[in-house]
Amino acid sequence: MEAQNNSTEIGDRQPSDLPNPGEKDNSVETSDHVPLPSSQQNADARHPLTTEPFEDILKVLADIERDDPNLAFPAARLVGLYRRLWESCVSKHVDCQRLERENLLLEEAGAHLRTKRDGLQLRHDKQLARLRFFERALASFRERLTSILDDWNYPFQTQSGRALG
Repeated sequence: MEAQNNSTEIGDRQPSDLPNPGEKDNSVETSDHVPLPSSQQNADARHPLTTEPFEDILKVLADIERDDPNLAFPAARLVGLYRRLWESCVSKHVDCQRLERENLLLEEAGAHLRTKRDGLQLRHDKQLARLRFFERALASFRERLTSILDDWNYPFQTQSGRALG
């Protein structure tokens, strides 16, 4: 039932209600110009590459607007679209350069950390080797000390466990 209501509403429209493709709609012209966020405006201020290539074209467009206003609007719209595309490419290029710099810094930091890790691992391995050496030396010392104390406490005992005498 709702589909029938929608179709009758569309059919009931007067031709004056429908948009005329030959008419210029000012809302279309203003919708093409979207203000940039402040961060992108700052980026444009920092990177003249975004506007420099279009300075000559904008001068030519101003001349065309004086000579033939009907041609100026489509030409300006086309230039605006290309300018947006160019700005997008420039911003991507700037982002890629920033990412490459950050990546290089991270690679350098990673190399430094790997070097530091390898040095710490080597130090750890040396300390473990030293610890094992001291454990063996301590075990050997205990055996010798035990043997000396046994000889001192039981001087007349033979190795078979019987006392001499």
